Amino acid sequence: LDFRPAGKAHQFIYPVPHSAHPAPICILRSMQFAGYQQDPYGAGLQAGGMAPYGAAPLSWKPKTQRRRMNVLAICLNLFVPWIIFCSLFAMLSFETHYKKPATCQSVTVIITVAVVLMGVFDIMYMLIKRRRGESGLNNASWVLFLSVCSLVAIGIALYLGTQNYWTNSGRFYDVMAMNNYNDVDPSRMRGQEIMDAGRVLFINGTYLDVGKAMSFRNSETYCVAPIAGGNVVGNPPLSHYDFWAVGTNCCTESFKCGDYDNRKARGGVRLVSDTDRDFYRLAVQQAQSAYQIKATHPLFFHWVQDPDTTTFDYQREAFKTYMVGMFAYFGFQLVLVYIAAVCFAKFST
Repeated sequence: LDFRPAGKAHQFIYPVPHSAHPAPICILRSMQFAGYQQDPYGAGLQAGGMAPYGAAPLSWKPKTQRRRMNVLAICLNLFVPWIIFCSLFAMLSFETHYKKPATCQSVTVIITVAVVLMGVFDIMYMLIKRRRGESGLNNASWVLFLSVCSLVAIGIALYLGTQNYWTNSGRFYDVMAMNNYNDVDPSRMRGQEIMDAGRVLFINGTYLDVGKAMSFRNSETYCVAPIAGGNVVGNPPLSHYDFWAVGTNCCTESFKCGDYDNRKARGGVRLVSDTDRDFYRLAVQQAQSAYQIKATHPLFFHWVQDPDTTTFDYQREAFKTYMVGMFAYFGFQLVLVYIAAVCFAKFST
C-alpha cells in the first residue's frame, strides 16, 4: 500500500505476476498480416477498433459445397431419350410403318404428349419454388432437361425413320408384296398381263434399246429406255414397248442407269414410287412422239442383273442405316448429358 499525503485518493497497485508475459510483437504483427485483427486478449477488432470481449470474427469466407452429382438422374437422362429414339426410329423404319401406319402415328403422339406434360409440370414446380425465394441455377432440374432431350429424340427419330422407310425398307416391302415373274418376253407379252409384277427376269436376248431413250426434266432428270429384244430374230422394232428401264439423273449424254453396261443383266425391280411414276410416264410419251412407237401399258423397272439381290439390298441398307443412327445418337446423347452434368455441378450450390 502506498500512503499518499492527505487529500489525495488512495491508489492500489497490483503487481503483475512474472509468469504472465505479453505476446511478442512479431507474433501480433504476423497475425495482423494474416488477417487476424485481434488485441492481446483475443478480442477481434471491428471497424472502429472495438470488439466484444472474446469475439474473434473469421476473416475468410467459408468454402461453398457443390451439389453432388445425381447418378440416377444422369443415367435416366442418358438412356431414356436414347430408348425413345431407338423405339420410334425402329417403328417408323420397318414393318410396323408399312402395315400399321395409324399405330405409328398414335404411339408418336402419345409419347410426345407425355413428354410435354412432364416438362410443363416441372416448369410449374420450378415457378412455385421461385415464389418461395428458391431461385437460381441451384434449382436447375434434370427433369426439364430430360423433357427437352426426349423432344429432340422424338423429332430426330421422326425425320430419320421416315427417310429410312421411303428410301429403303418401304421399297423392300412394296416389291415383296408383288408377284415374281420369270422368263418374261418383252416382244410378246403386254404390260397389262403382269401389272402386279414386282421382280421380273426377262428371257435371254433381252437388252436395253438406248437408241430410243428419252428424258423428262422437272428439277430432276427422269430417264427412260425401252426394254427390247426377246424371242425375235435380229433387231426388229416391236409392235409395242410396255417395259421400260428407268433412272434419275443418269442420262445427260446417253442412258446410263442401273446395270446398263452389264451384258448379264436381264432383270428388273419394279418402280414403286408414285411421285416419280408420273414423270416417267411423261418421258415415255415424249419417246412415243419422237420415235413413233407405241406404249399402251408401260411398266417401269430398275434394270439389274439379279432382282432378288437388289430387292434384299433395300432391306440390308435399312438395317444398316438404323444401326448407324442408333449408335450415333447414343454418342450425341452422351455428350449432351456430360455438358449438363458439368454445368449443374459448376453453377449449382
